[in-house]
Amino acid sequence: MRQETEESMAQALLNGQKYDESCKEVFKNREVIAPILKYVAVEFKDCTQEEIIQCIDADSIKEEIPVGELPPQVKDQGTEMVAVFEKSIRYDIHFKAKNPILSDENILVMIHVDFEVQNNYKPADPEYPIVKRAIYYAAREISSQLGKLTEKTNYADIEKCYSIWVCNENVPKELQNTVTRYSMVKEDLIGNTNEPKQEYDLMEVVIIRRGKEASEDDIFQYLESIFQSNLEKMREYVDIPSGSEIEKEVVRMTGMGQTIYERGKTEGKSEGKLEGKLELLFELVKDGTLKLAEAVERSSMSEEEFEQRMKKAGY
Repeated sequence: MRQETEESMAQALLNGQKYDESCKEVFKNREVIAPILKYVAVEFKDCTQEEIIQCIDADSIKEEIPVGELPPQVKDQGTEMVAVFEKSIRYDIHFKAKNPILSDENILVMIHVDFEVQNNYKPADPEYPIVKRAIYYAAREISSQLGKLTEKTNYADIEKCYSIWVCNENVPKELQNTVTRYSMVKEDLIGNTNEPKQEYDLMEVVIIRRGKEASEDDIFQYLESIFQSNLEKMREYVDIPSGSEIEKEVVRMTGMGQTIYERGKTEGKSEGKLEGKLELLFELVKDGTLKLAEAVERSSMSEEEFEQRMKKAGY
C-alpha cells in the first residue's frame, strides 16, 4: 500500500475514534441531553429545559460503563458482562434523573437512563435487531437495582428505566426520520383493573432513526445540529455559553462526524480505495491494535467474508 494511502486511512480511523470520544463528551452535558429527554420521555414533556437540567443527577453521569458493573445478582461485583460471542458490552452514557411526576418534597424517585449513539443500524457480526439489544440493556438496568435476590427482596424499590438510542447510519429508507417508543402497557383480558401505572410502567426503549437529510421535526433538527457541530443552530435549542466546556467539545467535533461518514460512502464506491482500507484493517488486526469484531464492523462485511479476504491477502 502506498505510504500516503496508509497515512490517510490511519488518520480517518483516528479521526473516527476522536469523533466518538468528543461526541460522548458533548452528550454527557446535562444541557445537551435535556432537550432529548423532553422530546422522548413522557415524564419531562411538560417541564422546562431548566427544570429537566435540575432533575438530572450530574454526579451519576458515567461514560462507557460496563453493563457488568450493574450485576443482576450481587452488588459491587465489579465484573464486566461478556456476551456469548465474547464481546464486552458497555453503556455509552448512563445517568439518573429525578422523576418529576412521582417525586415530591418527601419522596425522591429516580429514572435510570442509558443513552446510546449507534452508528450502524444494521450490525452484521452478528446480525441482530437494535431494538432487542436496547431491550436487553433496559432489562439489565432493572435487574441491577435489586442486588442479591432473597426472600426479603423488596421489588417495590424498582425504578423506571429508559434505553434511548440515536441511530445514524444504514437506516432503511422507510424508517428514516422516525422515533419509536417501546413500552410496558396494561391490557385487561377479563374484567377491569385499576392498578397504578407506576407499578408496571418500568421500562421504555426509544429508537431515534436519523435520515440522510433531517426532517423538519425539532428532535431531528436538534440532533443534526449536534452531529454537524453547528453551534449557532444548537443554541436555538439549548443555552451554550461562550467559552463553556460544551462549546469546546462541540468545536472539537466540528466537521469530523459527517466528513467521516461521507468519506466512507465515497470510498465504498471505489474498489481500489476499499482495498486500501481493508489492507489497513488487516494490519491493525494482525498486530493486535484492533479486535476482529471491530474491524469487521468497520468493513461493513460479514465476519466470514472479512476473514476470507484477509486470508487471501496473505494475513
